[in-house]
Amino acid sequence: MSNEDVDILKRALQREKAARKQAENILEDKSLELYQITQELKETNEKLEYLVGKKESELQGVFDNLVDAYVLMDISGNVLEMNHAANQLFGYDISKDTLNVMTLIYKEDYQYAMNSFQELITKGSFSNYQARVYTKNNGIRTVHINASIIKDKNKNPIGAQGIVRDITEELLQKQIFEEQKKQLSVIVENSSLGIALTQGGKIIQTNKAFQNLLGYSEKELVKKEVKDISLKDEYVASEDNMKRVNDGEIDSFTVNKRYLKKDGNTLWAKTNVGAVRNHNGSVKYQVALIEDITEQLEFEKQREKLVTDLEKTNQELKDYAHIVSHDLKSPLRSIYALVNWIKEDYSTVFDKSGLDHLSMIEKTLEKMEVLINDILSYSSVSNKDNLKSKDIDLNRLINEIKSIVLIPEHIVVSSKKQLPIIYGDEIRIQQLFQNLIGNAVIYMDKEKGEIEIDHKDKKTHHLFSIKDNGIGIKKEYHEKIFKMFESVGDNENSSGIGLAIVKKIVDLYEGKIWLESTPDIGTTFYFTLKK
Repeated sequence: MSNEDVDILKRALQREKAARKQAENILEDKSLELYQITQELKETNEKLEYLVGKKESELQGVFDNLVDAYVLMDISGNVLEMNHAANQLFGYDISKDTLNVMTLIYKEDYQYAMNSFQELITKGSFSNYQARVYTKNNGIRTVHINASIIKDKNKNPIGAQGIVRDITEELLQKQIFEEQKKQLSVIVENSSLGIALTQGGKIIQTNKAFQNLLGYSEKELVKKEVKDISLKDEYVASEDNMKRVNDGEIDSFTVNKRYLKKDGNTLWAKTNVGAVRNHNGSVKYQVALIEDITEQLEFEKQREKLVTDLEKTNQELKDYAHIVSHDLKSPLRSIYALVNWIKEDYSTVFDKSGLDHLSMIEKTLEKMEVLINDILSYSSVSNKDNLKSKDIDLNRLINEIKSIVLIPEHIVVSSKKQLPIIYGDEIRIQQLFQNLIGNAVIYMDKEKGEIEIDHKDKKTHHLFSIKDNGIGIKKEYHEKIFKMFESVGDNENSSGIGLAIVKKIVDLYEGKIWLESTPDIGTTFYFTLKK
């Protein structure tokens, strides 16, 4: 081998060695790159497995905590999976029970269910399916279902899934609501009050009563605003209240106003306006209840005039009674004085019969004066203007009456228990008890007379009774004796006004008076006085 050949071989070996070294370097680089890629793939795979596991956990949580029932079934209707809500609704545990949806279908809804299932297969989904189902523990329930088909990679149906919501209670509440709505509609339409629904001053709806009040049809009224049927000044006056409603200061207000009728006339109405608010508190509608008070106002005017006239008449009667009593008392006193002069000057001239006649005239004059005084008392007893109320010890008052009223020795006036201290006008209260006790004394016919006073404390009133064992009063007189000049018998000591005065005093204190009596046995007067 020549030197030239040797050089060529050496250069070839060097090139081969350099190429091998270069290849080794490339292999090392690629191996390192492959290792790095492998590590990255491993980390990515672990991360992907973590994310998949996390998503599966999240989906399982959503599945388990879904408020509505979730059902997964195969194409034959066999239930493969149910969430907790589905278990609660249908009452089955598919880990223990085999369940096919066909067993859940209510028999009367079977054909509807089959048609809906066919729609599911054909279209791939359905919504708003509503039917009845049998449940294990909850009886027959009405459900709403949205369902979709599950397909394999070749797009062949292999199962179905559905969200099931129990709407039994919802339908029941809706039915109740509709029934109540009908009832309310009947009430509104047949109400004697006019009812109008308005929005921003525009009339939205009215009932028959309101239409009849104004003489408009329903169609005519919905084209109008409240101001169109109101007097301008009164509408402006109501705007302040409406502003307060809109500002949330008040929810309702009441006003008396006039409405313009279709025929041009007006009517007075009491109007109560209430706000119907949105969830944010703003006014959505106003509801107005309208009551025709035209006749009522006219009646009130007449009543006010009548009251004024009665007050004037009563005052005139009181004045007349005082004038008459004064005019009567003067000649009576003159007659009384003349009789005394005659007796003094001619006592030796008159025989016994003549003197007896003069005594009869004196007694008659005394009786006339008592009668005049009683009439005066009756006319003024109910006058509240001169009442002087204070605490009155009735025990003291009864003792004073005993010293005023002439009580014979055979009659005993007593109290069954300690009497209370009451608040009132002492003169009126004295007249009340004095007349009742005096009346019992006048009509006492027993050798041993007994008059007993008793008291019971009621919640708002005092209840008193005055019981005697006198002649008694027949039933037909029980109402009459409280009227002027009505009395039992013709006792010369009775003016026939005493019990009428008693009745007026009891009325003054917003009480009642009545009696129980048995002829020849006795009488008990009961009366109440407001505290």
